Amino acid sequence: MTDDDLLALYERTVEELYRYASRLTGGDRAWADELVQDTYLAVLKRIRAGVDEPVDVGWLIVSCRHRFLDQIKQDRRSRARERRAAPPEPTHDAQGHAIDALAEVPAEHRAALVLRYLDDLTVNDVARELNRSVRATESLLARARTSLRLVLAQGAN
Repeated sequence: MTDDDLLALYERTVEELYRYASRLTGGDRAWADELVQDTYLAVLKRIRAGVDEPVDVGWLIVSCRHRFLDQIKQDRRSRARERRAAPPEPTHDAQGHAIDALAEVPAEHRAALVLRYLDDLTVNDVARELNRSVRATESLLARARTSLRLVLAQGAN
């Protein structure tokens, strides 16, 4: 893949990747921008290292997901402070309301919900991505759903 190929890939995929990153981050634009940038930098590093395997939007989304999960594991507290300092702009449609609500649940809950319900991964796959047992992941998903319901109920009041 050449630099021109990377530019063409970027132009074809950036909107979809940004939407995905935005969902992962609960609408935190700065964090979504960072994830997207890091994902494309990973592609550039592959090119410079001579790796000539095809890269498509699926590869980019998985790479973006891994970067998101790594960041959650590394620094939960600072991300929560950033999210509170710059909350996402509220939206008025049902999907936007749900995405706004995702921003209010703990990052680990959001990660589990996004992997399970937006990425449509099985519970086993979510467990593998989060480095948890299946039983612990089922428990995490139950807590995450409860957390999201509470946020949604608070928003309805």
